[in-house]
Amino acid sequence: MSEDVIRPRPVIDTALPDDVREELYRQAAGQEPRRTRDNGAPTSRALRLREGGVQLFGVAFTLVLALLTAGWYLGMVIASIGLVAYVGALLVRRNTNPVVRAAGGVVGAGTFATAPLWLFDLLPQDPPGGVPWLLFALLVGMVTADTLTSRDDPDDEDHRDRLVMPEDVSAADHELLVAVQRTIDQVTDARVELGSSDTLDTARGLAVLREEEWRIASLLTRQRELRRGFVRRWQQASSPRVLDVLRHQRAHLVAAQEHVRDRVDQIVEYGRLVEESVLAHREWEQCQEALDAMDAYAALRAEASLMSVPSSEVRDLSGTAEAARRVRDDSVTRVLAAVSDLAELPEPAEDGRAGR
Repeated sequence: MSEDVIRPRPVIDTALPDDVREELYRQAAGQEPRRTRDNGAPTSRALRLREGGVQLFGVAFTLVLALLTAGWYLGMVIASIGLVAYVGALLVRRNTNPVVRAAGGVVGAGTFATAPLWLFDLLPQDPPGGVPWLLFALLVGMVTADTLTSRDDPDDEDHRDRLVMPEDVSAADHELLVAVQRTIDQVTDARVELGSSDTLDTARGLAVLREEEWRIASLLTRQRELRRGFVRRWQQASSPRVLDVLRHQRAHLVAAQEHVRDRVDQIVEYGRLVEESVLAHREWEQCQEALDAMDAYAALRAEASLMSVPSSEVRDLSGTAEAARRVRDDSVTRVLAAVSDLAELPEPAEDGRAGR
């Protein structure tokens, strides 16, 4: 059997939350990198600093151009939009520090509250030119505070050490993992077929099997690494005494392999018993269905048994048919007799021809 046929599925640590396990399995099945932000980079404090720096540079550059070309009014528009946009991002970001989020809310509300003062020319005709830069300074303060208090998103934690890929296990051991996963599939199918039946605790069975799957996969991964080290040392051994020492390592590897195989055999046996339980359940359902329909069959037989008693009505009809047959037989007999009499009449002589 080729390796592609017995290639196991990725195995994920059962201690992880279900949503994290599903995300990891989806990524592993598609060979995707770990969860990233929209721009493709994992969330981190350094990334947050780079994003804030780019935003500050863009706002500052645009603000300088606006002040030089259009004056104070356009500069206020640009500074206000940049500050409000960043504060809005802080409010919706789930891992923002609560203090920074509250401060951002105050700054954003204050910016909105003061906007009508300069939008509707309620300020002096020649306001200080540094007012837009005051808003820019608030933006710099918010970026700095967010960067210093930011934490890596826990959902973006690299769980590679909690994931075992098929290539992490030796090809010769793939069949062991496949046997365990096939048993998991059997129990999953049995849970669907058995439904609410309480004769087999498939929920607990699946939980135990997934834990065993992770333990076996972890052991096989460690065994692969240790086997590689053993083979390297065996090939580089410089004397028989070194080989004698390495034989003990080989004995441990062989024993570990046998222990894992014993556990896999036990799991496969459980799967076989589950299959037999499902077959017995299916037989019970079919027998119960036949039993429930037995009354209809018994009623049919009881009703049909009345047909074995001769019917007087059918007997009368038979008598009438017999009488009709006799009448028709008599009529036929008379017709046949008349035909016979006609056949025996003499033929008349031909005139003038008989004397010649």
